[in-house]
Amino acid sequence: MAEGLKFPQTPDEKYKASVMFSAKSSSGSRAAAEGSGGAGGPAILYLPEAINFSDGIVYDNANLNLAGLGAEKVAGTIGNEGVVGAINKMSATILEAKTTQGSLGNVNSLKSITDNGAIAANLLAQTLLPGEIADGISSGTGITANPHKRSLFRDVAIRNFTFTFLLSPSTSAEATAINNIVKFFRINAYPEKIGVGLAYKFPTTFNIKMFYGGKVMEDAPKILPCYLTSVNTVFNPRSSSFFKDGRFNETQLSLNFMEERPLDKKEIEAGF
Repeated sequence: MAEGLKFPQTPDEKYKASVMFSAKSSSGSRAAAEGSGGAGGPAILYLPEAINFSDGIVYDNANLNLAGLGAEKVAGTIGNEGVVGAINKMSATILEAKTTQGSLGNVNSLKSITDNGAIAANLLAQTLLPGEIADGISSGTGITANPHKRSLFRDVAIRNFTFTFLLSPSTSAEATAINNIVKFFRINAYPEKIGVGLAYKFPTTFNIKMFYGGKVMEDAPKILPCYLTSVNTVFNPRSSSFFKDGRFNETQLSLNFMEERPLDKKEIEAGF
């Protein structure tokens, strides 16, 4: 580890917990960056407060209506009757619905349905007739079909992480280290142009690990390789003081990371 990318550089009981950011190129090798102090990484900083691990599972609300309810019941029998039988049954259901829809265009057929009861007329209208006619029948009968709402799993959200550091150098070496650290993250956040600039090569990914007393923290969930989506640097956030050589008295660094893909159940069991 390059000392030029470590903060604080002086051991302190207050900073026994740390976080290491290793930048990896698309080839898997350590990312190289120009600049003094070993700007290719890794960078080791104190572990800030309030590290948030948020798991997001995406669900949609779906209205099955009558046709979807029939499909749900058919799909539920796949395990007993086999895929082929289920598809045949579903196809028959759809064909029957199409045939009924075609006959509903006839006024006499519509009158026959309404004569058989307001409930039957409204339910069929909700699923088989154009919206205006369905709404008219619903309004006239005072009955609305049960939409058979379901929560449907759609996707897994990709986790995001934010690390915010307040870097106050106490020596000239630490002031230099802070400049190198900021440059390290900014360089590796950006893509590289390919050829004459018609395309971009993906930016480097970061491996993030947390330590306490020099050992990996077992209780903290592991993090997949991440892209650095934003780097926010605020110079002198709390004062307008400078060192004699003109360097800033403080630097606030906020880093937003996004994992390269979503997790699955087995990875959660493995400690992610």
